[in-house]
Amino acid sequence: MAYQSLYRRYRPQTFGDMRGQEHVVLALRNAVREDRVSHAYLLSGPRGTGKTTAARVLAKVLNCENPTDGEPCGICDSCKAIEAGTSFDLHELDAASNNKVDDIRDLLSKVALGTPGRTKVYLLDEVHMLTAGAENALLKTLEEPPEHVVFVLATTEPHKVVQTIRSRTQQLELTLIPADQMTELVREIADDAGLDVDDSIVGHVVKAGGGSARDTLSALDQVVAAGGVADIDTSTADLLEALAAQDPGLALQAVEAATSRGADARRVGENFIDALRSVFLVKMNAAPARLSEPERTLSDQFAPRLSPAVITRSLETVGKALVDMRQAPDPRIDLEVAFVRICSVAKDASPAGLAARVEQLEAALAGGAVAVSTPALSPEAASPEAATPDTADEPAPAAASETTDTESVAGPAPTAIAHTGPVRSEPSTKSSRPADAARAALRASDTNGSSSNGSPPPTTAAEKSAPAKSTPRKSTGRRPSAPPPPSMREPAPEPPESTTEPATPPVGEAPTDAPQPAAPSSPPAGGGSVTAEQLNNGWAAMLDGRSTPARARFLAGSVESVEGTTVHFVLPSASQVARCEKYRGEVESAMAETFGAPLTLAIRAGDPSPLAAGTSAPKVQQPQAESEVDIHDLTDADVANATVVDRIADVFPGAEVLEQES
Repeated sequence: MAYQSLYRRYRPQTFGDMRGQEHVVLALRNAVREDRVSHAYLLSGPRGTGKTTAARVLAKVLNCENPTDGEPCGICDSCKAIEAGTSFDLHELDAASNNKVDDIRDLLSKVALGTPGRTKVYLLDEVHMLTAGAENALLKTLEEPPEHVVFVLATTEPHKVVQTIRSRTQQLELTLIPADQMTELVREIADDAGLDVDDSIVGHVVKAGGGSARDTLSALDQVVAAGGVADIDTSTADLLEALAAQDPGLALQAVEAATSRGADARRVGENFIDALRSVFLVKMNAAPARLSEPERTLSDQFAPRLSPAVITRSLETVGKALVDMRQAPDPRIDLEVAFVRICSVAKDASPAGLAARVEQLEAALAGGAVAVSTPALSPEAASPEAATPDTADEPAPAAASETTDTESVAGPAPTAIAHTGPVRSEPSTKSSRPADAARAALRASDTNGSSSNGSPPPTTAAEKSAPAKSTPRKSTGRRPSAPPPPSMREPAPEPPESTTEPATPPVGEAPTDAPQPAAPSSPPAGGGSVTAEQLNNGWAAMLDGRSTPARARFLAGSVESVEGTTVHFVLPSASQVARCEKYRGEVESAMAETFGAPLTLAIRAGDPSPLAAGTSAPKVQQPQAESEVDIHDLTDADVANATVVDRIADVFPGAEVLEQES
């Protein structure tokens, strides 16, 4: 007799011989024992789980001459004929190849014919392959078959079977066989067949079978024919090790080794995804029952070393690569790129990579295993003398402007993550408010002896305690990620013990003090405390913070005189006076904020009158270049009440419109 495959030789002949399908066995056995067999059954499940076997055992027990407790005897002529495949009581039809209407009509034309046994059983395998016409032709007979006919439909894709067929049958779903029962089955068959297999071979064939009895026994046949497992594939374990160790080189070597042995790149990726899924389920305490002993050992080994974020990100990345490999000229490239990406989390700038790095940091912080080291400053940079006014003009050391923080994360999978960012720079000492600049100009004019009463302006405590010379440090221009440690901050200068009046510079020399943000004491309104020259000197600085139209119009004129709280302002033309009246309140608010007293603005057209004797001519400062313009300060042009000539005059401050003589 020719050699027979193990899965055919050891096909179960009774319900009790079936492994891992206790729910199906119990339902069919009870139906036979209690004589409650349905006219139609729909058996569904993965390949190699026992659908055809269950149908044959059912046909055997329904026609057995001596059934015992719902089981066939196996020794009568009917049982032997069914086992040999020569019985007229069992009709098997492959619906995948006989799926047309004519095939079903031919089958139905013979349904009413009698057979030697008590029951005629029709087994339609892969019933989901029937065409729509064939399914409709089967419906009426399937719903009301003859009394001696039982239909058993089998399919691996029950969702493709139309609802009209499923509603006419009892549905029984078969599942994959657990790994422990499959291991026991392999050992029993090996002992009965006299096969010399060890634990490694048993684990290999159980893993290769994946819960299918037919696939497992076919793998056992192959191993026995080859004399054992010559080279067990370790590429999946190497890829998991590369992922846990974040070693892209090891991953590329594993892919190269697998493809060099003839393995398809897609198959390598599928095996990795299957193993990584098992690791994920073991980590989530939901290990599948079909895991073999080697698979369970591998999953237990890598579950503590891989976080859920890393696993899910790897599954998504490699899964997307498998989809892209369908149209890739070289599928290995997509697979290798995917493994490099998941094995280099520190270099991955994608949202998923950043999320994985954040999770590693959080896990390390929760375990208290993060050490932050900051380069120490040199004694010269850390000493208080480094911030004195004598060295303020010199550029700051590089260590004081920028530093590198390195965070070493220690955990189950050690990962080093470097973070570089500038230290928070000190705020600039230059005033950014126009009012402060105007006050500085006012103090400058007072030091030259141009005040009305000839006495220097009062000095506040802030001015007395300010350093003699200060140069703002240049900012790096980048937003810092964190404030500098206390050891890297520049010490604040200590105020001098004496608060004497600052020395007045010689006449003709400009003061050396830079503008300070501290404001002088508010002078009383009137009494000659504010002069025309003081207003003219600080006029442009006072208007810096105002709207652009107000600055453009009021920079065209000058202050003529000050009488009490009234400031007489002169513009070259009457048309400019009319345009400036709109912004009178804004300028008066600026003067009040700058000089600390309410001042009223009187605007007229004409040439300014000579100033009091002993004073110099008013000096109108040109507008300073603006580095930034706030769009909220911009005012839309009044299109309805302005002509083209007026708009041109607005663009050129100081221009005079000449009326054409008729």
